[in-house]
Amino acid sequence: MNLAKIDNDTRQRLLRREDCIGFFVFQGKYHWVVAWEAFFNLDQKKNFDAARNAKFKPMSKEEHSDAMRDFRGGIPTLTEDLFPNYRDSELAKVVTTEMLREEFFIEDKGQYSQLSTSIEQSLSFDAAANEDLIQLRMRLSSKLPKFYINYDRKIFMHMVRGRFYDKVVLDGWWGAECDFEHMIPTSYRYWMRDPHEDFWAITNFSNS
Repeated sequence: MNLAKIDNDTRQRLLRREDCIGFFVFQGKYHWVVAWEAFFNLDQKKNFDAARNAKFKPMSKEEHSDAMRDFRGGIPTLTEDLFPNYRDSELAKVVTTEMLREEFFIEDKGQYSQLSTSIEQSLSFDAAANEDLIQLRMRLSSKLPKFYINYDRKIFMHMVRGRFYDKVVLDGWWGAECDFEHMIPTSYRYWMRDPHEDFWAITNFSNS
């Protein structure tokens, strides 16, 4: 579903980290998608199957069937041929780079420049940042992409610490929890305003 703008509900879900931003490469084209974090899991069927076969409190057959039917609008395994169905559904919010750039810098009243300098000093000299800048850094972190999914090359990467989405990728895919900024075309890097401000460095902070 294409969004006309990033509304307040979408904004709040991102800030609460209920929803995440993901970058998809599909048939030579790029797509930014905002969705519930779990929906970026390509093969949720593997998790449901593991729960069905668990030794301790296994999922019942009926529960397994219900989960398969309900998850991601009935698409537990997000294969290439099913991606368009999911992308066009109400469960996926497709947004543009321009919309994300506007949303990312919407708060700026001069403090982003301070944050950029603070990040550089923290990474170089372990300098402490003030609380206001830490809070801004955390808000901006929620607006950075957490998933990179490339159907053309069968690559899945994520940056959600402590989660194992890379362990349940589609068969034949390569998956990892790792930095993927280098995989996103420069013109799509909405967190860069000019060569002197690249806010991707926020990802280097564990509390972000």
